Amino acid sequence: MLRVLLLTVTAWYVGGKALAQTANADTTRKQPTPLQTYHSLSRSSEDSTRSIFNFKAAPIYVRTTPFSIYTGAGSPRDRIAQNIEIGKSFNVIDLGISFGRNSLRPDTTLFLEGRVTMDVANYGIFANEMTIGAGRVFDKQGSLMLELTYSIIAQVAPKLGIGLTTGYYDFSSEQTDSSKTFYGIYLRFGLLRTDSGGLLGGIMRGRSRPVRVGRPHRHGR
Repeated sequence: MLRVLLLTVTAWYVGGKALAQTANADTTRKQPTPLQTYHSLSRSSEDSTRSIFNFKAAPIYVRTTPFSIYTGAGSPRDRIAQNIEIGKSFNVIDLGISFGRNSLRPDTTLFLEGRVTMDVANYGIFANEMTIGAGRVFDKQGSLMLELTYSIIAQVAPKLGIGLTTGYYDFSSEQTDSSKTFYGIYLRFGLLRTDSGGLLGGIMRGRSRPVRVGRPHRHGR
C-alpha cells in the first residue's frame, strides 16, 4: 500500500512539473498583435473628448464638385465653378486643400483654398455637412476668398457619396468686394461614417439603414 502511494505522488509531481514547463514555454512565444485601424488608434470608444488627431493613420479622402452655378444674371460660362479637394479624415472632420476655378473662361480665375468640413448629422445613408474655407484667387488683385457651405450627402457605395451643396463665396481685395451664392452637386470618395459620425473600422461595415417601424411583413413577402 505504501509503495503504491509513493508511485502516485511521484507521478503527480513529474506531471505537474511538465505542465509548468509547457506553460512557461507558451508565455515566451510572441503573441499576435491585433490589427489596428484608424478607429482604434485615434478615437476613444468611451469619450469623444479623448480623441486625438493621428495624421499618419488618418485615411485619405477626395471630394470634387464637377458642377456648381452662381445665382444672378450673367453668361453660363461666368457662372459655373468647379473644384477638387484632397485631404485626410479625422472621425467627423475632413481637413483638405481645394483647387478650382470660378468660371469656365480661360483666364486668371483659378483659386487655392484650405477647407474644414464637419459631419453635423446622420440618418441612415444620409448625412449633413458644414464647410468653412479660406484661400486666394489668382487674379490681378490677388483676392481673398472665404467660403461657408452646407451639404447633404448620400452614401451610395462602400466608398462613394453623392451630395447636393449650397453656400457662399466672399471675394475681397483692395479695390473690389463681391459675394456669390452657388448651388451644385459633388462626389466624395473615402471611408464611410457611422450614424454617430465616426469613421468605420472596416470596409465591409457599411452605414446601416434605419430600422423601419410599422406593420410587420406578411409571410412569404
